[in-house]
Amino acid sequence: MNIAKTLSHKITNHSRIFDATLDIYNDALAFIIDVIDKEFANLDEMTTKSIVPAVERLIHTTKSNPSPKYRAFNARFYKFPSYFRRSAIASAFGKVKSYRSNLRNWEEEKAIALSEGKKFKKNPPRLQLKHKEFPVFYRGNMFKRTSDTTAQIKIFHNNDWVWVDITFKDQDLYKRGVWDWKENNPTLVKVGKKYFLNVSYQSKVALNKTKINDQKVCAVDLGINNSAVCSVMDIKGTVLARKFINQPKEKDRLYTLTNKLRKAQRTSGWIAAPNVWRKINGLQKHIVNDTSHENYYICERE
Repeated sequence: MNIAKTLSHKITNHSRIFDATLDIYNDALAFIIDVIDKEFANLDEMTTKSIVPAVERLIHTTKSNPSPKYRAFNARFYKFPSYFRRSAIASAFGKVKSYRSNLRNWEEEKAIALSEGKKFKKNPPRLQLKHKEFPVFYRGNMFKRTSDTTAQIKIFHNNDWVWVDITFKDQDLYKRGVWDWKENNPTLVKVGKKYFLNVSYQSKVALNKTKINDQKVCAVDLGINNSAVCSVMDIKGTVLARKFINQPKEKDRLYTLTNKLRKAQRTSGWIAAPNVWRKINGLQKHIVNDTSHENYYICERE
C-alpha cells in the first residue's frame, strides 16, 4: 500500500511575484473546462491518460496540427508551458465529468419526483469555470532544486515565462519521518499573502497477511464534545481499546476568541459597514467603523 505525507515549505524571498502565474493558470483551466464541456459528447468515454492528447489537438497549434478548432488558446496563452497545459487538461476533465454526473443525478431525481406527482424545486448543478487551483511544478521542466533551501521555478513574470530563484524554509525530514521516502513534484500554494511549496513524500508499506477472522480494525469518529474517538475492534465488533482525543488547549483558545466576538457583538450590534481585517499585536483583528456613533469596535479571529 502507498502512503503519502505533505510538508509545507514557506517561500521567504518572494510573494506577490507568483500572483500572475496562478491567475494565468486558472484562466487557462477555465478555457479548457469550457472546451471539454462543449466537446464532451466526443470525449466522454476517454480515460484521463487519453484525454490529454485529444484536447491538445483541439486547442494547441503544432506543425502536425496547424489549425486546431479552438485556436484562441495559443493566442491568449502564448508560450504556456506544456506541463501546465497537460495538468490543466486532466484537472478540467475531472471537473466536467463530475458536473455531468451531478447533472444526470439531478435529472433522474427530478423525473422520479414528477412521476410521483411531487413538486421539484431543487436547482440544477452549474458548471463552474472559475477556480482557484494551485499548479504542480514538474521537476526538470518547471522546478530545479539547487540546494536544501533554494531552487529555481518557472513562472509568468513581466509577460513572459522565466526562471526565478527562490529561497524556502527547510523541514527536518528525519523528525517528520520521511527522510527515506520518495520526494514528489512540489505544488505552489498561496495561504493569505504568503506562498508555500507543498512537497508530498511517498512510501510503500507492506500490509500484513493476517486472516480476516484475526484482524483488528481501528475506527475514528469525529465528534462535537470530543475532537475524535478512536476504537479498536475485532471482527465481531467487540471494542478492545478506546481513546478519546479532546484537545483542551485548542478548544480553550477557540472559546476565548468566540467569547470576545460575543462581547463585541453585544456592544456594537450588527453594523452594515465595510469590514477591515488588520494585523494588530500579532493577531488578526476585525475593525468595524460605526459612522453613526463615531466608534470603532475590535474583535479577534483565530
